[in-house]
Amino acid sequence: MPKLCKFTSPIDGKPVYVNPAQVSVVYTHKGEPPDTIIGFGKDFMLGVKESLEETVAMLDKAAADETAGS
Repeated sequence: MPKLCKFTSPIDGKPVYVNPAQVSVVYTHKGEPPDTIIGFGKDFMLGVKESLEETVAMLDKAAADETAGS
């Protein structure tokens, strides 16, 4: 089973779990404060409370752990 990354919903503060193998893009959407968006394919986007750098680092670490564990 792939390792899931735990993020925080910016709306209600509840945890959301992401499979890093399914992520296609991560970007910052302008706003105050700016939102970090995780994209899956072309039709599904998920906003998270964590910063862009923190989000990418968590996804990279999980992907590396998954590769090392194979």
